[in-house]
Amino acid sequence: MEGSDVTFDVAGEKFPAHKLVLAARSPEFRSKFFGGLVEEKNEIIVTDLEPKVFKAMLHFIYRDTLTEEVEMGSSTTTNDFPVSETLTGKLLAAADKYGLGRLRLMCESRLCKDISVNSVANILTLADDCHAAELKAVCLKFAAQNLAGIPN
Repeated sequence: MEGSDVTFDVAGEKFPAHKLVLAARSPEFRSKFFGGLVEEKNEIIVTDLEPKVFKAMLHFIYRDTLTEEVEMGSSTTTNDFPVSETLTGKLLAAADKYGLGRLRLMCESRLCKDISVNSVANILTLADDCHAAELKAVCLKFAAQNLAGIPN
C-alpha cells in the first residue's frame, strides 16, 4: 500500500488505502472524500463492518475480483446460521452500502448457487434488504417452482 493517504481502523485492524482509488470505484467513498464540506481525515474508523469483510471489499476495489475465501467458501445457510452472517452475505450488504454494483452482482451470482429449499427464505430476505434485484428474482422463481406443493 505504498503511497496510501488514508487508513481505515476496523475493530483495531488497520487498512491503508488510496482515496482516489476508493472514490473512483465507490460513490459512497467519493462523497466521503470529495463531497465538499468534509473535513480532511487521514484515519477513518469503520464500525459497521468486520475486518474480514472490509478486507474482502478492499480486495475487490483494488483487484476487481473476489477473495479466495469468498470464492471457495460456501454461502450455504442453515436455520441456525442465516446467509446474512456468511462472508458472502456480509460482503453483499457492504456492496449495497458502498455502491459497488459489480461486487453486488458477483455476490448475487455466488449466492444463487446456494439456493435450496432450506435456504431460499433467508437468501430472499437478504436480497430484499440489499436491493439485490437479480438474486431476489432467482429466489422467487426457485420458490415458485419448488415450494408450490409443500404443505404448511
